[in-house]
Amino acid sequence: MERWIFLSGMMGSGKSTVAVEVARRLDAEAIDLDARLVARIGKSIAEIFRDEGEVAFRQLEAEELERLLDEDAPKVVALGGGTVLRSESRARLLRRGVLVTLTAPAAELVRRVAGNAERPLLARGETVRVIEGLLAERASVYAECHAAIATAGRSVEAIAADVLSVAARPPVPVCLGARTYRVEIGGGLLGELRAHVAAYLSAKVVMVTDEHVLSPWGERAEAEVRAAGREVVRVVLTPGEEHKRIGAVEQIWDAALQAQVDRDAAVLAVGGGVVGDLAGFAAATLLRGVRFAQCPTSLLAMVDASVGGKTGFDRDQGKNLVGAFHQPEVVLCDVETLTTLPDAELAAGLAEVVKSAWLDGEEAVAALERDADALSRRDPTALEAAIRRSVSLKAQIVAEDERESGRRAVLNLGHTVGHAIEAAREYRGIRHGEAVALGMIAAFRVSASQGDAEAAAHEERVRALLARLGLPTDLGAWIEEGTLDWMAHDKKRRGGKVRFVVPGRPGQVELVPLSVADIRRAMERR
Repeated sequence: MERWIFLSGMMGSGKSTVAVEVARRLDAEAIDLDARLVARIGKSIAEIFRDEGEVAFRQLEAEELERLLDEDAPKVVALGGGTVLRSESRARLLRRGVLVTLTAPAAELVRRVAGNAERPLLARGETVRVIEGLLAERASVYAECHAAIATAGRSVEAIAADVLSVAARPPVPVCLGARTYRVEIGGGLLGELRAHVAAYLSAKVVMVTDEHVLSPWGERAEAEVRAAGREVVRVVLTPGEEHKRIGAVEQIWDAALQAQVDRDAAVLAVGGGVVGDLAGFAAATLLRGVRFAQCPTSLLAMVDASVGGKTGFDRDQGKNLVGAFHQPEVVLCDVETLTTLPDAELAAGLAEVVKSAWLDGEEAVAALERDADALSRRDPTALEAAIRRSVSLKAQIVAEDERESGRRAVLNLGHTVGHAIEAAREYRGIRHGEAVALGMIAAFRVSASQGDAEAAAHEERVRALLARLGLPTDLGAWIEEGTLDWMAHDKKRRGGKVRFVVPGRPGQVELVPLSVADIRRAMERR
């Protein structure tokens, strides 16, 4: 057994029974957290509630969980119904293993627990009303998991099989309460799209792709949507950052409105970051907001644009200056789509992977240095691992700061100067990831100007890694007269200064308000 498996959910959802079956199949140990606590305290759950109250019980429950997680061997754990109510416990469970919520309708839960005097929460009133109230109260908490699995009318064996399937390839959850969604990462995921469409997307689906992606990936996605019984409105955009304009959004709006979509419709993006940003903004604004899903087909989109809900388009004054936050329902990162990606586009995506690794810490940077050659060869195992690390970091930051009012701004490492280089060249002749690579080198120049004695060494380390991955590193060749002036249009500026992401050692960054003149002087020091 490689990882811990935690089963959460309401009383009566079947956690203990399913845990035993899952553990049997894995030849692992099954633990019932409530039973373990009762054995240690020497009182039943009902007695603890009666003698000490629910607040004290929750504290004891959290302490028992910590004792359990201090053990080395992974186990299958049936959690108490309220274990995940504490955000600290929930976060640790998500980091430590695979957290699965078992669900059932209120009527089914009532049938299963009726007459059970050992359930202290049921003493609050009529069982059905208590259950319905707890389901409503806990819905946003139970949603923050790797997967939710329905149990009503299903055998224990079938439920256990679903749990094991999730544990074999766990998605990355972006935890936003009731709006939590999951990023699936692996090969062949487009072939699973119809199941996701059936679960999340109803009525008409506006599928947005571009001329480069339409064949084969757009057509394959469209076939899956139709197989799910949904009508498809196909929109094919002109590819390229230079076409990331309001006119492309209008093309999506007009196609959707001509097809007479209603608010039950959904927008599905199948393509790179440009397609995702434009489709997402269209979804955010169409009929004041419809559902949105992402099937990113470029590495850059998988590790960056498809996660976090940022959408928008460019203006003459700069990149992404008009947009909205609109989170998707589901994201499928099918690494098979990368087989048709040009080498330069793959390298451009790896720039964002390097950025994420530096934000993450030494272990992530060392892993990239170790896997650099395998990544350039498109080794699927190395690619999947790199994507998963990057997405996990971004998901964690987005969960903490969805609308970039604080920590999320660190994800802009390399972007301030990178965006200026793109804008100065009118988004032609340089890819976004290539610009970010150059922007990261610029960021270490700024770090040196801020007094970091290690900045030069860090710059050389990043430069060497970027070069191995096929990315440009000659910053001076891309900085022309007037290039840095474009930073004055940076959407992150406040009071004439830019919140510049200044890197230190791996895992250490700082947001520093700097003027364009400050940044220009740092560039001129070398």
